[in-house]
Order: sequence, then structure tokens, then C-alpha cells
Amino acid sequence: MDQLRLTTLSPVTITSYATVDSTNTAAKRLIGNTQLKTPVAIVADEQTAGYGRHGRQYFSPDQVGVYLTLIWPVADSRTLNPGQVTTSVAVAAATALSVELGVQVGIKWVNDLYYQHKKVAGILVESVGNHLIIGIGLNINPTDYPVDIQAKAGALTDQQVDREQLVASLLNYFVRYFSLDARDVMRDYRKLSLVIGQQVELVVGKQIIQGRVQDVLDDGGLFVQTDTGQQTFYSGEITKLNMTGWTIS
Repeated sequence: MDQLRLTTLSPVTITSYATVDSTNTAAKRLIGNTQLKTPVAIVADEQTAGYGRHGRQYFSPDQVGVYLTLIWPVADSRTLNPGQVTTSVAVAAATALSVELGVQVGIKWVNDLYYQHKKVAGILVESVGNHLIIGIGLNINPTDYPVDIQAKAGALTDQQVDREQLVASLLNYFVRYFSLDARDVMRDYRKLSLVIGQQVELVVGKQIIQGRVQDVLDDGGLFVQTDTGQQTFYSGEITKLNMTGWTIS
């Protein structure tokens, strides 16, 4: 990885792997063994045990995607707003993809990226001690997806991509968006949102909530009009999203 492509104000050390179990798992190992004071990025061509929310497997074949984790030390993790972090990362990734690949992705709350009605990226933000672990898996080029995700997973392009340049751009935008005011980030987030104004089914714990999304608040909360009134949700997963002509489920 070419360090000179980075334009971040904060120095970022990059470690690359041909194959790793998971870049997030590798990040946790590094945090456990090293006292990190500056950001570190871990990049892999392939993951053998990539995972997303709720421990779900993330399909990560060799040479067709970007699998990246940024370790970001923080002074006090208790001051962080998880909703603002995840929304910032989603906007940063969408911006990098627009600049580097010329594609316009949409965001399904909180931070799944969709292109041409298919999921093309998963983002997982975890916290370990005073470190944020920001992981993203991108489906760059088409491949043979497992049967259980064939209908949902898509790719960003069938063209060859300079993956090193894309990684550098992702890191540049991640760091940039951390320095922006939350209101500015959310302005961009709303423009990219796939859910505002749409009818959704939301799973929160063992509850299934149906309603129409009115807004995504500045703190990342999902503001929903349900049959019983207006509610704001800070956790949960949208399992059904009904849009004109197509449905995400």
C-alpha cells in the first residue's frame, strides 16, 4: 500500500495482508498486543472469516473486494455517540465511491450501502477500550455469491479498479468526516438515505415494528411514524424496505 496516497492530517500506518481471518479480528489482536497512539489501517485481499452485524458471515473472496479496518484511538470512548460515528463512516464511504468509481450509492439505515438495488458494502463499527474499530467490506467486482445471498448481494463495477487508490480515498474521507460537525454529516446522510419517507419493517430485539420513516435525526436516531405514534429508534435492523418498484428484505 502506497502511504503517499494518503492526505490525512492524522498519520495512518497501513498494514496489508494477502489473506486474513478478518480485518476487524486482526485489529483486535493488534490492540491487545500493542499500545496504539495513532491510527492504524489493516487491509486484506481476502478474508476467511469476515463478519458483520450480529456475527453474520461476510463473504470476502480474493481480489474482487476491499476489506479494510481503521483503528482509531480516542481519548475517552464514553464521549462517543455510536450513531454519529456509524453515520459518518457511511457518508465517508459513499463519498469515496462517488469520487473514485463514479457510482452513487444509497444508505440503508444505519450504514449498509446499496447500488442498483443490491447491497454492495457492509460497515461494522466496534469499540475496544479507547479504540474504535471501523470495518468495511466492499463488493467491487462481480463474483459467484453463495446461494443464500445471491438475490441481495451486488457489485459496484465490472471494470478493473485501482484498489490501493480506493483504500487511500476511503481512509482520507473517514478521517475527514471525523472532524466535521454532526449536522453537516447528517445533511449529507439524509441526501443519500434510502429509508426517509419509506415504509419499513424494523426488528428491535424481539419486537417487529412497522411504520414510515420520517427522518434520521442528527444523533443517528431513526424517527418513525407507527400506528401507535411517533418513535425514535437507536438500535435495530430494517429487515424490509418498500420502495417504488422494488423491495429490500
